[in-house]
Amino acid sequence: MKCEKIIDINDFIPFDNQKAFFLDTNVLYWFSYPRYGITKKHVKQQATPYYDFIDNLVANGNPLFTSVYNITEMLHVIEKNEFDLFTLNHPEADWTIKDFRKRSSERSQLKSNLSTALSNAKNICKIINFNFTYNTMEQFVQDLEYHRCDTFDYAILKHCINDGKLNVVSDDNDFTTMEQIFLYTANPTSLAVP
Repeated sequence: MKCEKIIDINDFIPFDNQKAFFLDTNVLYWFSYPRYGITKKHVKQQATPYYDFIDNLVANGNPLFTSVYNITEMLHVIEKNEFDLFTLNHPEADWTIKDFRKRSSERSQLKSNLSTALSNAKNICKIINFNFTYNTMEQFVQDLEYHRCDTFDYAILKHCINDGKLNVVSDDNDFTTMEQIFLYTANPTSLAVP
């Protein structure tokens, strides 16, 4: 399978402010969480086209959507990043993430960062709530040779397709294997797909 079309966000200028876009976790994370690039400087370069594209969509008034599952994944990645920042700044501490969770000062800082990211996401996106079903998981397994998505991405994209939210913004190359979606990306590997 192959997605309907792959659009390079470096060259795309949104002009139809009625066109709705669905934001994948990586894009949401980069736009909503200010501390995303502190530990991995190369990520800022990767994230910049997405940040600029979403910023243009917000300024243009385009409807933006994401799902509760993308938010869940974003919060998990933020916690992991905060733990990475802690270990970078405290190399003497031989802590696991479970130990990190017990430290009240770090917990307070994490809460503040999670709250900021949640607020930023909610300010730009309508967050879609839906349930995964067992049937979706069966379909995931049946279709496995036709796509490269993980379980969450597959279920989220299937919901997007069923709900008519076909314009998906993501850096995830696996999305190129999901038919019917229009993938808006700056990922060079995705853009090279014929």
